[in-house]
Amino acid sequence: MSKIRIGITGQSGFVGTNLFNELSKHPEKFECIPFEDRFFEDDTLLRNFVKQCDVIFHLAALVRSPQKGEVYDTNIRLGNQLVNAMLIEKVTPCVLFASSVQEYDETEYGWCKRETREQLALWAERHNTGFVGMIFPNLFGPQARPNSHSFIATFCYKLTHNEQPTVIVDNSVSLKYIKNLVDELISAACKVYEQRLVTTIKFQPDFTMKVSKVLALLSGFRESYIDNHQEPIIKSDAEKWLFDTFKSYIDYKL
Repeated sequence: MSKIRIGITGQSGFVGTNLFNELSKHPEKFECIPFEDRFFEDDTLLRNFVKQCDVIFHLAALVRSPQKGEVYDTNIRLGNQLVNAMLIEKVTPCVLFASSVQEYDETEYGWCKRETREQLALWAERHNTGFVGMIFPNLFGPQARPNSHSFIATFCYKLTHNEQPTVIVDNSVSLKYIKNLVDELISAACKVYEQRLVTTIKFQPDFTMKVSKVLALLSGFRESYIDNHQEPIIKSDAEKWLFDTFKSYIDYKL
């Protein structure tokens, strides 16, 4: 079987980086097509990118902005540019799009995610290729950006940099470790490439935990590992994943 050529818009982001790195470990199965954010500023570069891909993970997105309308306009533009590049080049790679549980919230981010998913699904159906709308739970893992990707990243950064995080809303949160997600993403990419499915996948969390419980565990890691130079007692996979995440922030630079 020939290699599957996979490109990732948003390759430099949290999910994109982890996905690219894992794919690169299997050169016998996958060829990673490099992507840079500047490709969206140059139609020639974007067109050259899409025509090299059998599968595209469309992860690039603007999550927040102080300017009203910018989140919506930017994300709609990125989706349009991707579709236009594929139409011009007459290529039909399978597309896996990172949508959001916020799709039906009355927010700019929710609106643009839903509309882009619907646009890409329609394009795939018309061109007899595969498409997956991907809905993720809350993600965490080593090197996620503090104050952006997850509250766990923020907690870990503060605890390893002599700051004390606080719980603002103590909800129970569905959580998924990034390495587990990446394994499932690769499996989904292979399946959609082979079967040309048009579907939506809601990825299931690895566990659910209250925010205060997460903070208590991470604070315990600081006390044992940093203050007392001892390995903490790990009682579950969830605690192992949280500890591995915690350690990655000790030398993290913002």
